[in-house]
Amino acid sequence: MSENSAPGGPASENPASDDQAAAIPCDRFRFPADPDRWARAWEEHLASIYAVTVARDADLSAGFGLTTYHFGSVLLGSVSAPVQRLERNARMIAQQGIDHILLQFYTVGQSRVANGRRAAAVKPWQLVVLDMAQPVVTEAEAVCATNIMLPRALLAEHGATIEGLHGQSLDYGGTPVRRLFHTFLSGLAACAGGLSAHEAHHLARSAAHLCSACFQPEEGAARAADQLTGIAIRRFIEAELGSEALDAQAILARFGLSRSKLYRLFEAEGGVAAYIRERRLLRAMRLLTAPGGTPRVSSVAFATGFSSQSAFSRAFSRRFGVLPRETGLGEALSGMGREAQPPLFSWMKTLAA
Repeated sequence: MSENSAPGGPASENPASDDQAAAIPCDRFRFPADPDRWARAWEEHLASIYAVTVARDADLSAGFGLTTYHFGSVLLGSVSAPVQRLERNARMIAQQGIDHILLQFYTVGQSRVANGRRAAAVKPWQLVVLDMAQPVVTEAEAVCATNIMLPRALLAEHGATIEGLHGQSLDYGGTPVRRLFHTFLSGLAACAGGLSAHEAHHLARSAAHLCSACFQPEEGAARAADQLTGIAIRRFIEAELGSEALDAQAILARFGLSRSKLYRLFEAEGGVAAYIRERRLLRAMRLLTAPGGTPRVSSVAFATGFSSQSAFSRAFSRRFGVLPRETGLGEALSGMGREAQPPLFSWMKTLAA
């Protein structure tokens, strides 16, 4: 989501002018005029997404930046970042209501990504998968990367098996389909400023298809059949999240599976019950943080299939570290109402498949 920026100019901008009305939206970081403000401006630019700390000894003279284009159903761009620490914790996740997947293709620099269960090193010619609904801490050197953010629902629509990969690094340089995907994304980011919204719509769908090709299960008729069954079950779960009757037994009856087969299909998520609970809580998170005013907690509880408000509140608090009624506090504490949200965060909130 960067190109090195020259000092001067506003902290962020949307370069579309009246004679480029059809151009796709762009959000760009630029250096303040005062060099002493560079690190702080960078931290503030990302503050709505990450808690960022630029290293005190970071060399800022080489320039850094972040450029992001809104393609309608995906966000795409590039970043050149200084030495820094980035964190997304459970409270921040609950208050933001973002349920997307971020892929970062490193070309320069390294980082260490910790997801609470394990840590992974990310090096050039590797990509890292970041689930924006899961906590993560990244300790990064100065890095350059190409970024793409896609709604989870869009990836599911194309059959990508990306669950369980949060915080993992994967080689893309020596893997033909992933290398092709990176080449496509890099070229797309380089040309994005000249694209129309109509062109961007079709290219975003192409990006989603290529992404899906990078995260397919192993070959074989049995694996392919399992994938199709898994996709069908996940779609069924999404459609029935509001039903208290949705559980493993309902899925077994609907799809005629054995318990062992159902468990294998959801083993990476800790079993189907854990997956259903997670999907209920993430939908509740989006409902509680959606524009237009905060709904009643009881209404959200029943709309997401919980048997009672108290059961919902306990589950929500365990998952996100805050009570459901506290999800709107992030904006109040930062003094940032929805109308004043930075473009990048606003785009992430409204990004949809």
